[in-house]
Amino acid sequence: MTFLSPFPTLEASSDAEAFAALHGRPPGAFCDTEEVEAIASRGIGCLAAGVPVHLCGPAGIGKTALAIRMAAQIGRPMSLLTGHEGLTSKDLVGREIGHSESVVVDKYIQSVRRKQTESRIDWRDAMLAQAMRKGHTLIYDEFTRASPQANVVLLSVLEEGVLVSGGGASGHSYVRAHPDFRIILTSNPSDYAAVNAAPDALLDRVVTFRLDGYGPATETEIVCATTGLDRDRALRIVGIVRSLRTAHADLLLPSMRTSILVARIAVHAGKSGELTDARLAMIVRDVVRGRAPQIDDDAIDNAVRAATARAGG
Repeated sequence: MTFLSPFPTLEASSDAEAFAALHGRPPGAFCDTEEVEAIASRGIGCLAAGVPVHLCGPAGIGKTALAIRMAAQIGRPMSLLTGHEGLTSKDLVGREIGHSESVVVDKYIQSVRRKQTESRIDWRDAMLAQAMRKGHTLIYDEFTRASPQANVVLLSVLEEGVLVSGGGASGHSYVRAHPDFRIILTSNPSDYAAVNAAPDALLDRVVTFRLDGYGPATETEIVCATTGLDRDRALRIVGIVRSLRTAHADLLLPSMRTSILVARIAVHAGKSGELTDARLAMIVRDVVRGRAPQIDDDAIDNAVRAATARAGG
């Protein structure tokens, strides 16, 4: 699969290797539990029908990984674009990159000299235009981080499959989508709240899947696949983090990154035989308190003890 992005194109012999190259995760990090497969299959059904998909959920819930997984299953080359405040419509559509001029001097007849000059505007397609022309699957990650002025070009793309470029002088006035072109959007509803919220006109053109979090079994499998930690310890870490998340829902986001970070440090500690209950509690404190300093040490220690008891340890 080929990934196109603002950084150099990545080539890989399999979807898992491409995912690993892009995200620094080990091959096999796609986690195909029944829960993930159910959501992915519904999204792929929409995309197969030519309907854009929007994955909406808090940070660390796995939106980008799920989007890449769906795109991989479609089987077309993938383009990945991440929204940000500085993004403009030119970063989606394209821009003029200069002018070219050619001059031909005809001296065929010595007494007659003819000079012909031709000028043209040089144009470079941006990622959205490239994906539409070539029939790629475009993942527009965290698209609400870009301004509504930048994203307004999406309306005609999502509805009519036409990108109006505005580059009339260069002859690039519009791009009609290739039949295989598909688009997946992701966004965080709490990110940039009341600043760049997704406009109703855009949401009316897509199918939105709201991701509120996976169950403990899926979260455990994701932690195992991402960190290489054994399943028993991963299940214990997930249990600790989920209990803290439940008790402090207003402080701790439903992000899987909390469990993943704890597990990564635990893997390293385990290699040197230092993963005692006390060491695990310290790791959880370090990770959790950095995210939610209001959660005190006693609450974290109690969650670790409870998880240890459930595990029979």
